[in-house]
Amino acid sequence: MKSPDACEGLPDIRIAIDSLDHQIIELMRQRMAYVKAAARFKPTESSIAAPERVAQMLPQRRQWAEEAGLDAHFVETLFAQIIHWYIAQQVRHWRTMRVPA
Repeated sequence: MKSPDACEGLPDIRIAIDSLDHQIIELMRQRMAYVKAAARFKPTESSIAAPERVAQMLPQRRQWAEEAGLDAHFVETLFAQIIHWYIAQQVRHWRTMRVPA
């Protein structure tokens, strides 16, 4: 993948963006594995949401966005959606782990 300055046209740009999107999706898959692993340590379904953890995470993601020169509000909103979705997935996984065989 070429650096942005080394790109010689839109095809190079599109290849790079596709590659980055693929990496983002792979990282989301890895994050899901950790989210599912965390379910092992949650004693109750109600403990999954961990609002105190979310309250820590969102300002930190906002700060990271600011440091990276990105729109902090957008990134915080995006991560709020990401976290909400992963919590729902963890609840589903937690329930399947506790279904009697």
